[in-house]
This record gives sequence, structure tokens and C-alpha cells, in this order.
Amino acid sequence: MGMTDGRGLSRPALLLSVLLLCVIISTAGAEVVATAAAQPATVTATGWYEQGNRYVNEGRYDGALYAYDMAIALNPDFARAYFTKGQVLATIGRHSDALGAYEKAIALDPALAPVIDSYLQTSEKIVYPDIPSGSLITGYWVSGWNYLVIDNRLGTSDLVVALAPAGSNGAITAVYVKKGFYHAFDGIVPPGTYAIYVTYGNRWNAQEERFEQNAGYLRWALPQYFPGTLGYGYTMTFIGQLYQPSWFFYNLEPIPESAFPKL
Repeated sequence: MGMTDGRGLSRPALLLSVLLLCVIISTAGAEVVATAAAQPATVTATGWYEQGNRYVNEGRYDGALYAYDMAIALNPDFARAYFTKGQVLATIGRHSDALGAYEKAIALDPALAPVIDSYLQTSEKIVYPDIPSGSLITGYWVSGWNYLVIDNRLGTSDLVVALAPAGSNGAITAVYVKKGFYHAFDGIVPPGTYAIYVTYGNRWNAQEERFEQNAGYLRWALPQYFPGTLGYGYTMTFIGQLYQPSWFFYNLEPIPESAFPKL
């Protein structure tokens, strides 16, 4: 019988086990080296860009965005990578981000503008739709006894007026009113107490539900009660800061964007 090491395993068997372990480790190492060698292209911006294109063809959009970002990280002037990244963002519904990618691509390579233009216009129509004044952008009007008048004829920007029931953090109704317009909404506000909010500015982003230019946020100083009495309601009149008639009382207070209710 062969000698043992005191644990029941003979020395030849122990030696064989060590040799097998070495073979396995060596083989595993070879597999790792072979795998790394099979993807040398992804160490370059072009390689990552081409990998992104393959992911797009496979419908793997998260992988494609990662690959394009890697290509851009290696080559910040890679205009076509920005363009294809924009196409993927638009495909998954992120049109606001797509616009940024398209605009960056054109800035880096103006020659791409004719190719990108139709994609850019499509995303712009989704992000910045033409909203008729007086249109609801969220919620709905419910038949009631109270009215709400919004007079923006003397205002200096477009605005959105939102009604949030007392104690809630979301608006049940929000209406878009363009500069220069007047709207009387009769018999549509159900009885109850509401916090009334206003956001104003230019270039309404429909996807992010916010103004992108000159944006501001206001709240009516006190919650307003609509009792349900026939012919009862509120009139909100907006004017330019330089013109304040004798009857005007400023009862809107500035608030941070974070305090504006969810639309």
C-alpha cells in the first residue's frame, strides 16, 4: 500500500489531484484570454459604435446606448455616434434626450444636418406640440356649479393653471393658457377646497411637463373653497409686472419647482 498523508489520501492520488487542478486552471486561463481576444474592436470608439449598431439590430437598446456612450467617451467628437444614439432614444420614447443628441451631432458635423433633420422634426413635434389655448394638459373637467376664469390677455408668457384638491400632491386638472388669451370655464369645478398653482414660461415640454425657457412657479397664497353654489367661482387675471391697475391685488407667491404638484 502507498503511504498516506494521514487523511486517507495516498501520495500518488494527491499528486494526480494537484496535476488535474493545474490543468483546469490553465484551461480556464486560456478561455479568458481567448474571450478577450475575440472582442478587440471594442477598445476603440469605432469598435464600440459598431457594437452599438449590432445591439440595435438585435433590439437590445440598453446595450446599444451603453455602446454609443462608450464610443463617445473615447471620441467626444463622434457625431454619428450621437446621431445613432438619438435614434435609439427616440425609439424607446425618450424624445427630449433624443433632441439633445441630434443637436449635438449637427453641431459636431453640420454635413449630417440634412440626414438628421427629419428625425429631429419628428421628436420636436412630440416634445413641443402646438397646444391650443384653453386645452387640458392633464385630468378632466367635472360637471359642477362653480366657474373658473383665466384672463391672460395682459400676461407676458404662456401659463398652466393647476388645481390640486386639499391634502393631495397631484393636480386633478391643469389647463394651458397662451399669452393674449381669455377663457371662462363655466360650471366645471366640483365643490371642494383646492390649492391653485401656476407655472409660466416659454416652450412647453410636453414629455417633461414643464416650461424650458423663463420658467417660474406660483401658488395662490391660500387654498380656495368652491362651495358648489350656482354662479360661484374665481377669476384669475395675469398682467405684466410693470403695469398694475388700482384694482389689482397680487395674491400669488413664488414657490420652488419641487413644490409644484405632479401633473
